[in-house]
Amino acid sequence: MQSAARCPRCARPLVEPGLWSSRWTCREHGEVLPVREVPEPSADWARHVAGVAEVPVWLPWPLPQGWVISGLAPVGDEVTGVRAVGVALTGPHPHGGPADMLLLAEEPGIGLGARLAGLVGADPQPAVDTAPYTYLQVDGHPAPMWLVAAGTDCAVVVGERDLAWLWLLVRPASAGVLLLGRLPVADARRLGEEVRLLPYGARTTWLDGEDSGG
Repeated sequence: MQSAARCPRCARPLVEPGLWSSRWTCREHGEVLPVREVPEPSADWARHVAGVAEVPVWLPWPLPQGWVISGLAPVGDEVTGVRAVGVALTGPHPHGGPADMLLLAEEPGIGLGARLAGLVGADPQPAVDTAPYTYLQVDGHPAPMWLVAAGTDCAVVVGERDLAWLWLLVRPASAGVLLLGRLPVADARRLGEEVRLLPYGARTTWLDGEDSGG
């Protein structure tokens, strides 16, 4: 039986757990964790995701002026728990027009970040033997981030935090200057009721594979 759940690695619909498998199954990638249908972003949805996530729910804090949350996508189910969370934002392009930003925490092997970046495989291959390309300010401390060559029209850096990949994607790639500002980020799981004060905008389709942006 197929459902609205999708594969994090290819965005195809998954087969639900049943007699032959206790896990969600992709016909191409086998057993995977599901990306559920992403609802309209709201404070209630953000609180729910923050309450069930096993990984950080990263978001810029404070939000840059003019930016709104346009999607939160948890990856996982009731058995495995939520092992990845993507937070999408929409705001002004530095050179005019709109831009999108995605912060993603995911355990190795899940593949959502790699798919959104247009990479082959489930995990990034950052050149960690080189100097970091930029830094994020995580809980007041610099977190090194390495540049990853994306296969879509976006700029991508990746690092590691709390035993999970920390992705930052910005699209279009021409908005990549946004990566260089030492963006301060916080874990929404620690914000509590402050998530109700965040601005929420129209739902993006970037997270669920309907919109590649390239």
